[in-house]
Amino acid sequence: MVRPRNFDEIDVLRKAMTLFWTKGYEAASLNDLLHVTGLSKSSLYETFGNKHDLFVRAFDLYREERLSVLNNYLSNEDVYQGIELFFMALLNVVSKGCMTSNEAIELAPHDKEFQKMIEKDFEDVEHAFLNAIEIGKINGSIQSKIDSLKLARFLTVSLQGINVMVRAQTNQDRIVDFVSVILSNLR
Repeated sequence: MVRPRNFDEIDVLRKAMTLFWTKGYEAASLNDLLHVTGLSKSSLYETFGNKHDLFVRAFDLYREERLSVLNNYLSNEDVYQGIELFFMALLNVVSKGCMTSNEAIELAPHDKEFQKMIEKDFEDVEHAFLNAIEIGKINGSIQSKIDSLKLARFLTVSLQGINVMVRAQTNQDRIVDFVSVILSNLR
């Protein structure tokens, strides 16, 4: 007889996500995962599989939530303002930076499955920017003559660069100046 689960899978994934995001995949031990999730080893394995499987599911949750936040900013009728608010909000992110950036550096060079996930994430972000830029060009809130796809790719790469700088706890003036250059390419 299978025992019913007495925990919320999303809550457990969110706790695992935070641990992986903060410590990285390699540094997050099984004991760390058991501690933060409150699960027994058997419950963890029965529900999520191995550490890699848990990581993949936690990373998927991170991607979904982050893309939702980005799309929320980009849904602003004034697309320029939405992009500005999104990039300025990065300054208020806790110093753990972006899980995508962190794990792209740690895992993607050595894990082909994860490299594909990172590439999909970059494509999703790029697509969100591209859609918003096209809307902004139609409604006049984005006046740049730069090709929309190139501009979307510029924003996607800029986002990752800012995330690395945030993680490194660099001088915020450096990031503010960079965001001003990003924004100047939208006008």
